This record gives sequence, C-alpha cells and structure tokens, in this order.
Amino acid sequence: LRRARAEHKAQGDGKSRSVLEKKRRLLEKLQEQLAQLSVQATDKEENKQVALGTSKLNYLDPRISIAWCKRFRVPVEKIYSKTQRERFAWALAMAGEDFEF
Repeated sequence: LRRARAEHKAQGDGKSRSVLEKKRRLLEKLQEQLAQLSVQATDKEENKQVALGTSKLNYLDPRISIAWCKRFRVPVEKIYSKTQRERFAWALAMAGEDFEF
C-alpha cells in the first residue's frame, strides 16, 4: 500500500490510482479476516475447558431439543450425531413441533 501510494504520487495517472484502490480494498479485506480469526481463536481458547455436548446429552430432555429443531426447521442432524439420534429414537418419535415440557 505504501509503495502504491508513493507510485501514485509520483505518476498521478489513472492506472496507479486503480492499483492504489485495489491495495486499499485488499488491506480492508485482510483486516476483516484477521479480526474474524482473532474472534475464532478467542472462542476456541475460552471453550477448551467446557464440554459443550455434556449438558445437551445428560441434562437436557432430548424432546425439547428435537421440538426446537422441528419448530425452527433446523435439521436434527446438526444437533445430534447418528449414534445420539439412535439413542434418542424414542424422543424423535414422541416430540412434535408443538411439544411443550
């Protein structure tokens, strides 16, 4: 970007201006990616000590999760693995979209 600015000041033509704009857009895009990666790294670090699936399997009634999935049209496959779906087959059969606990 610095080189492109210096070149644009020296030449001052349209081509150097377009190169400068491309460099600016690239810099903005890279800064956004860096911010996103930073947030992901923070989330990953904070969640190291937490087993996110444990409470879902041991403490939450699967009928509630399945009813939520059906109500908001979220595939159950995104919430439960194949083994968990087999384990909670009774809940899949029992819980409808209007299930209330």
